[in-house]
Amino acid sequence: MNWHFRAIPIFASLACVASTCAAGLPETLRFLHQDDAAGAIAEPPPNAGRRVDWNVQIEPMARFTAPAGEIRLPGGSMRGSLVELEDLNLDAPRLMPGFDISLRNGPWRINAIGLFYDIDGQIATADEDLTFGTLSVADGQRTSIAHTYAQIDLRLARTIVDRPISPRTSDEGHRVRFRLDAEAGVRIYDFEFEIENLDTGGRFTDDRTFFEPHAGFKAGFSMFEDLTIDLYTNFGAWPFDASAFSWDIGVGFQWRPVDYFGAQIGYRSTIFRLNEGSGVNEFEWNGSYQGLYAGLQFRF
Repeated sequence: MNWHFRAIPIFASLACVASTCAAGLPETLRFLHQDDAAGAIAEPPPNAGRRVDWNVQIEPMARFTAPAGEIRLPGGSMRGSLVELEDLNLDAPRLMPGFDISLRNGPWRINAIGLFYDIDGQIATADEDLTFGTLSVADGQRTSIAHTYAQIDLRLARTIVDRPISPRTSDEGHRVRFRLDAEAGVRIYDFEFEIENLDTGGRFTDDRTFFEPHAGFKAGFSMFEDLTIDLYTNFGAWPFDASAFSWDIGVGFQWRPVDYFGAQIGYRSTIFRLNEGSGVNEFEWNGSYQGLYAGLQFRF
């Protein structure tokens, strides 16, 4: 299944959340950095129980990324081969879409982050005998490989530190401000590998979904209220059936000339180990997705 169709229910759910939150938005939104002169995150007004003051930020992005690592596909009469994606010509970086939608209310933040990859018709020649599930590929035979991938992160975060490092004056904002958020959430991997032996006509497909809880931190340095550097890292683990372990790390640079619009560029790396089953039914992928990204920011 192509990631375009998998992403439709995800985008529909996010649109529903955003519309629900927008219904409670006040006529004039307050952005956090507008309150920097006060030296802290703004306290909710006395009538906060009747209306929620949300900041909504939407970040469409493009990411130049590629899969890496080694995979083992299950389902045959013998245990599948552990094969480098590079040997399958599947490590080609491509420009792919992504998004980051966040809702913030005071110190609380909710994020939904999506990353995608889709490649088809990659031709490779085996340099040894290989086994992919029920498909055998002999040394010298050609294969055609397709791979789709979707990674969704859902995060709940709370600001635990928010203070100016170098204030200008008590009423003129700041030169540098530091914010530290603690984050927790769940990461979902959904992907498909399809391999065809072009010399024999055989074909094998494996489609899987993994998930794992994760936790970590995000640090931000805001300079003169227009430039921001973000650093984040989190670790995920699910040690039970369909086990998953990961380390996600990234850095981003944002420039926001006005409150409601900005641009960003950065780098993100997700390193993971996914495993399910044993013996001839074992699936294994020790790999990563990493690369540069760039995009826009829209605030409401």
